[in-house]
Amino acid sequence: MAEPIRGSLVQEMRRHYAHSRDIGIVLESLRRRFAEADIPFAVVGAIALQHYGYLRHTEDIDIVTTPEGLRKIHETQVGRGIVPRGPGLRKRLRETEHAVNIDVITSGEHAGSQDSPVTYPPPDSDAFVEADGLRYPTLESLITFKIASGIWGRRGQDLIDIQKLIRLNGLDEGFAERLLPPLRERYLDLLRESRLEIELE
Repeated sequence: MAEPIRGSLVQEMRRHYAHSRDIGIVLESLRRRFAEADIPFAVVGAIALQHYGYLRHTEDIDIVTTPEGLRKIHETQVGRGIVPRGPGLRKRLRETEHAVNIDVITSGEHAGSQDSPVTYPPPDSDAFVEADGLRYPTLESLITFKIASGIWGRRGQDLIDIQKLIRLNGLDEGFAERLLPPLRERYLDLLRESRLEIELE
């Protein structure tokens, strides 16, 4: 007979569900408040993955805005239910009512590290598309950001995310031509690894 699930596991599952719901509430609030304050932004990170069919749990909201947008966030939003997560942390914020972290990237920043050839473009550029009132990276841009973060930022999870996107979106060798030349070889490696995993299943 299977042993019953322990209460702590059930509680953790409930916490994840509740936090995911809170993230949705906070994201809608940001969309409305930032529009009223004329703050441009786009959603990246795990929430952007969901736009392309990959549902992965996340604890926070990652956004791209402009340097001017960041200034406006602090002038018009901080102190109204949004606070820095520590002294001097202008890009590490927290929505206090639902305890949701908001991580801000400004356009012009390098993805991964300063050595990366990839920089984040402004959220109103054609590197992003609009859906349901929010802006998300194009699939090409999302994979570009994640390869750069995986290689130069040494974030293995981002490379795993790319393999999931490859499988869910039926990507092939031709997609590599849509990426920057320094990223193509790593993308093709991930494509081969993804296909090998399918063969072993």
